[in-house]
Amino acid sequence: MTNLKDNLKRWRDSAEIDWFSHFIKAWIPFNAWMTDTYGDLSDRELLDKVKAGSNVVYNRIVPILSPGLPHSKDSVVGWQDDSSEAQEFRLKVEELHRLLQSCLIQGRRGQVSFEKVDLGYNPIKDQQITFHGRVVRVRRDHPVSPQVTLEVSASKTQAAFSLTLESHRRNTLEDDLFFKSLKVEYRTKLLGLFESIAPRKMDTVLARHDVDDVLRFGNTKFVQNPDKVFSALVDIIYSLRNALFHGSITPNTQHNEIYEPAYHIVMRLVRCTV
Repeated sequence: MTNLKDNLKRWRDSAEIDWFSHFIKAWIPFNAWMTDTYGDLSDRELLDKVKAGSNVVYNRIVPILSPGLPHSKDSVVGWQDDSSEAQEFRLKVEELHRLLQSCLIQGRRGQVSFEKVDLGYNPIKDQQITFHGRVVRVRRDHPVSPQVTLEVSASKTQAAFSLTLESHRRNTLEDDLFFKSLKVEYRTKLLGLFESIAPRKMDTVLARHDVDDVLRFGNTKFVQNPDKVFSALVDIIYSLRNALFHGSITPNTQHNEIYEPAYHIVMRLVRCTV
């Protein structure tokens, strides 16, 4: 016979809100808006379009993410949104960050976190510097896509270096024996250029502790770049969508809590489209 304690636990469990389902229901109209606005593109292409601006979601969310920013001389006074709804939205962003810090959700690129986000397509494909009189150069999609060519010009005492990889993969580069034969200072320069021409722009949107010019959401400091924070937020939401749809989420209380602020954030994005 079921005792009172068991009954209370079952009633408590049944009373808890299933934020996973709410998140999915919110994602569906957001995804439908992206497809209707930009056409039948891949998910990544759709997200890049949203991040790039010139759409209703970007136009309404970026002012929410811009409290206290100084006005440029060409901007409209009062363009930032500091309404009570905007303040609540920013606190949801902070809450999502805090929960992601305390509970690991694994995405395709590692842990889902504001510390490392995909900010969009990187248009930079060719970077070079001069170091010790030698030209150090890295080119993506050269000679053909998706190959990457790394070069160091010759000097009076050293031969030229040239290496072509089949794709932009750092571990492949670092494991290459020819690359390892270079002096460490040239490997370091090439690796820096290699990262700068990566197909996707990866970065953090959390401000360093020694920086004063920040966007402060609750007790969390983000970089003073609302466009960048917006791109990061879109990427985080999509990563959470993938984690849920691909079955990498354990349906427990801790993970359920993460999807509560995520749901509210997506719903705010959806309301921008109505």
